Parts: sequence; C-alpha cells; structure tokens
Amino acid sequence: MRINMFIKTFLILFVSFSAVFFLSGWITLERFPDLYIEENVSAIKESILESSNRIQNGTELTDTTLSDLSSETSFIRYQNFTIVESIGPDYLQEEDLLEFVIGVYDNPDKVVEGPLTYYTYLVDDVYRIDYIYEFAFGDYLIISTRFQSLTNIDRVLANINLYESIAQVIVITLLSAIISFNISHPLKKINRYAKDISDLKFDTSLRLNRNDEFRDLVSSLNEMTFNLKTTYDHLNQANATLNERIDYEQEQEKKKQHFIMTINHELKTPLSVMRGMIEGMLDNVGRYQDKDKYLAELLHQIEAIEHITSDFTYRLRLEDKIVKGETASTEVIRRSIDDLTELRSRQSVRIQIHLDSADLRINEELLGILVTNLVKNAIKYTTGSSVEVRGVTSGSFYTFVVRNKGTIAQEDLDQIFQSFYRADHDKQDESGTGLGLFIVQEICQMYHYEYKLFNDNGYVVAKVKIPIKTD
Repeated sequence: MRINMFIKTFLILFVSFSAVFFLSGWITLERFPDLYIEENVSAIKESILESSNRIQNGTELTDTTLSDLSSETSFIRYQNFTIVESIGPDYLQEEDLLEFVIGVYDNPDKVVEGPLTYYTYLVDDVYRIDYIYEFAFGDYLIISTRFQSLTNIDRVLANINLYESIAQVIVITLLSAIISFNISHPLKKINRYAKDISDLKFDTSLRLNRNDEFRDLVSSLNEMTFNLKTTYDHLNQANATLNERIDYEQEQEKKKQHFIMTINHELKTPLSVMRGMIEGMLDNVGRYQDKDKYLAELLHQIEAIEHITSDFTYRLRLEDKIVKGETASTEVIRRSIDDLTELRSRQSVRIQIHLDSADLRINEELLGILVTNLVKNAIKYTTGSSVEVRGVTSGSFYTFVVRNKGTIAQEDLDQIFQSFYRADHDKQDESGTGLGLFIVQEICQMYHYEYKLFNDNGYVVAKVKIPIKTD
C-alpha cells in the first residue's frame, strides 16, 4: 500500500520524538529516588571527609563545613563512650550511642568506605542514614540524618509530568508536522516535475524558495531538463531530416526505376529497327540491298540512342551535383545560349537576349542544362523566326523567361514535362529524346523552384524563378 510522504515522515518523527520523550521521562522517574538519596549521602560524605582531619586535630564541629548541614543532620563527637561535642537535632541520646555504633557495624547492608561506614533505611516514610567515621578505636564521629521519602514528591512529579506530557505531545505533533511538510513539500514538487519530464514536457521549470541542499538539487534538475530538451530537439530535428531524406531517397528511387523502365521501352524501338535493318542487309533482301543508304539510316538510329543514353546519364547524376550554398552567375546563361549557335543557324532562328546580372542560388552546370534545354526546345519548335530570352531581377528572385511563337494543345501541356513526351507530333523524326523538359522539371523540383510552361496569345512561354544570392 502506498503511503503519502507527508504522513510517513510525520509518523516517523512523531513516534521517534514521543519515544525519546517518554523514555527520558521514565528513566527520570525511575532514577530520581536513587539519585535523591545518593545526592544526600554524597553531600554528607564530602563534608565528613573534608572536615575529618581538622576535627581530629582538635577543630570544633561548629568551625567546620558540617555546621552547614546541621539543620537536618546530627553530628556527635564520641570518645571513650562519652559525647565530647554535638551539633544539629537530638536524634540520638547518649545512652543509645553504644547500641547505635554496634548496630551500624553489625548491619549486613552497611557500606564501608575506609574509616567511613554507613547504611540507609526507611522508617515511616522517612529515610534515615546513619554514619560512623572512626578516627581511632573508641574515637568516633557519629552522624544521623533524616529526610522525607519521595512518595508525595512522586505524585507531584506524576501530575506535573502529565501536564508536561500533554503540552509536549502537542509540541511534538506540531514540530513533526512542520518538519514533515518542510521535507515532503519540495519532494512532491520535484516528483511532479520529474513526471512532466518523463512525459517529455520540457516547457515547465522547477522553482523552490530554499537555501539548502534542495536548492542545489533543483538547479541540477533544471540544468538536466535544459540539456534533455536541447538533445530531444536535436534528435527530433535529426529524425525529421532523416525521414525527409528517406522519403526523398525513396521518391528518387521510384523515379529512377520508372525512368529505367521508360528508357528500356524507348530503346526497344530503335534497337528493333536497327536489328531488322542489319538482318535485311546481311540477307541482301529487298530494299535493304542498297546498303549505303540504310547504313546512313542505321547511323541515325545509333545517334538517337546516344542522345537518349546521354540524357539518361545526366538525369541520374542530377542529385550529385547539388552543393548547399553554391551559386552561379548569369554569365552561365549567356554561355549556354552561345553553345546553341549551330542549332539556331540550322533552324534559321534568331535569339533576342535581355539579361539582368545577378548571382543565382543554383549549381552552374545544372543552370546550364536548364537553360540549354529550355532554349533548345524553343528553337526547335518555334513557328516564328526568333526566340526571346529574358532574365529579370525582382526582389530576391530572378525570373528566367523563354518565349517562342507557337501554341501547345491543352492535352499536351498537361503531359509536356513527362519523360520522352513530345508535343509536336509532326517533328518526331527530329533529333532529340523527349527528355529535355523532363530534366528541367527534375532540376526545379530538386531545388523546390517555381517553374511553368503555358500558352500566351500565340506564344509558348517557359518561366523559372530562381532565388538570388543577397548576402
């Protein structure tokens, strides 16, 4: 059974204090009579021993310390069966002295301490103590004292002790309660605080107005709580980061698996065509007898596969190129457009460029890939003679825009960023893999950048917002 700390402490203190009190009272009552007698015996003995030499040398009894005790004690100098001197009450008559001396020496309960012999006895509720100090044979100092027994005193002490006991029980109760509260109250607060910590409630603090060891304990607990909260927050943050990383890796793994399956599907077609062409040329069958013509076509198919595998390799390496805090200058955009000179010449397309200068928060190579794919796509599919490229700084963002003449059907817009998808079905024989916009999407999603491609009054517009390095 669980017992409250306050009650347990109170009972322990109450029982302990009470036991000590009643034990000390009992010992006092038991020892008081004996101590009372011993004190009287001791006082007279000390006076006798202190005065014995002086008395033997002829000093009168009244000139010794014995006179201080003569109000209740009789002192008699007895020599050669004659009273030489006496002080104090007349407890003994001369004719009784010899019998007194013989009675003391013959008493079996006598106490002998050198020349001093005495014994104590009770007569009618009065203690009597008879002493004989022997100076020499026939020369004695006879002492007889009387004092009241403790019968009445015991009753008085019992009554006094009763009232004292009641008062002391009250004091013991109050003292036990105060001490118990002083101990149990901070322990209760510490216990509640510890339960909050065990429940991971770190938003509370422990306060005790104490200047003892509890103060050091509270300080240590608060410091421990701060350390636990800090560690717990770090663990939660690390766990959240780990979960995000796991989710990201799982998502990327799914994308890679899907990408591999798609690449496998896309490669089957050119490989099947190549296989049929090679078998036809080897067998010298039908139209494949013109080997020079079909070898050139075979080379075209091989180039298509090279484009697919090249873009495939880029896609798989995108995550490895991201470095936190890396930046790229807008000059990368200009260089990437300059690299498309041959393509725009072949397509007879001019590029109108207007770029604000800025440092962008993106990897240089990934920025080059993003720009190249967007501009190349615009050059290949424009229905006009020019493509407009703009880069505008707005606040903390850089908006990169590519605009070409043309229109994309709505059903194609919904799928335009899928891998191997081409919106212009009339240009399926053009060189390309259908991975350009898919890779643009992958780069933007890895950086969490906003991107879009839409129709705008006879134009196709691709837009990407990239954060600017401001510090």
